[in-house]
Amino acid sequence: MNVKLNMEEKKFLNDVMSELKHYQISVKDRKNIEQQLIEHIEESREHGRDSIDELGDTATFVKDFLEINGIDLHAEIKQIRNSKSRTGFLFGIGFLTLFLTYLGSQLLLSMFLTESFNPLVTSSAFDYNIFYRISDNVWWNSLLMMISISIACLLSVLVVMLTKQKLRIW
Repeated sequence: MNVKLNMEEKKFLNDVMSELKHYQISVKDRKNIEQQLIEHIEESREHGRDSIDELGDTATFVKDFLEINGIDLHAEIKQIRNSKSRTGFLFGIGFLTLFLTYLGSQLLLSMFLTESFNPLVTSSAFDYNIFYRISDNVWWNSLLMMISISIACLLSVLVVMLTKQKLRIW
């Protein structure tokens, strides 16, 4: 369909498309609407009518389109706001889980796999730190840290996924 649009028609079409994109209408639906608008413009020209005058302003056209297709504008905006707050909540849950799991894992590994808490070994040269130094040997300490990081990452991803599923149910 080769229809030459004048400036006013192009502006109307672009405004409608950007407004629909703003409301996250799918690309397929936007293309269908664009096609229908072009067909309407062509038919109006054939009958000698002003197509833009018949369609009204862009805000009214988009509002009518959303109402006709059963899209509740307020519910969509509320859903977008909720998804943003859920993302922050999920990030917080994931970070807290990562941190606590890392500390717990480091503590358990240092208690059972190192001599850090052994009362019989008294080494004044060893400086214990639960975050990054739980063993005398560098290679063993690095391996235990990697194990703790891996466990913490896996558990935090699992908790975030389960929390995400739980939030969908609500």
